[in-house]
Amino acid sequence: MLTAFLTQFLSVELNSKKEAQGCIYNASYDTQFGFCCDIDEETSQKLAGLPEVLSINPDPDFNSIQKDYTNEKTESHSSNKLKNWLVRVEMPPLSVITRAQLVDYYTQILTKVLGNEKDAQKCIYHISSQSNYGFCCEVNDEHANELSSVPGVISVRPDESFDSDDKNYGDYNIQDSSIV
Repeated sequence: MLTAFLTQFLSVELNSKKEAQGCIYNASYDTQFGFCCDIDEETSQKLAGLPEVLSINPDPDFNSIQKDYTNEKTESHSSNKLKNWLVRVEMPPLSVITRAQLVDYYTQILTKVLGNEKDAQKCIYHISSQSNYGFCCEVNDEHANELSSVPGVISVRPDESFDSDDKNYGDYNIQDSSIV
């Protein structure tokens, strides 16, 4: 099913389902969903601009006979590995009243660390609009550490409920606030 989704996703850019099927040579069904494909630079830039795409990187094992797409390479540099974080913030200004304004407010907080609003939007996967304000995002350890010192941020801690169907954060329940 994931391969069919990836083919459909890529065929939008390549204008041909058959061409998309031909260029995908590996797909990840684990926690980090993704795929490897043989595409040109222009197509990769178009894909990078889509909101569903978190990142595009050259395949370090492209010319290798034996492929290894485990996270071992990134685990040795744990600060670069993306993790899920629960970020609590102070109550937003009274001018922030709609859900869209709240999403923008949280995005601006994360942009202070990531330096790019588009990347910040892609990293946020849940928000809270209840009494305990905050959001969940996927960033590396270094960015999470920087985020904890941004004015208005109360705490940054691992999102231990990420894999749970019930996004129950106790007082910090954001189950119905999914962005995705």
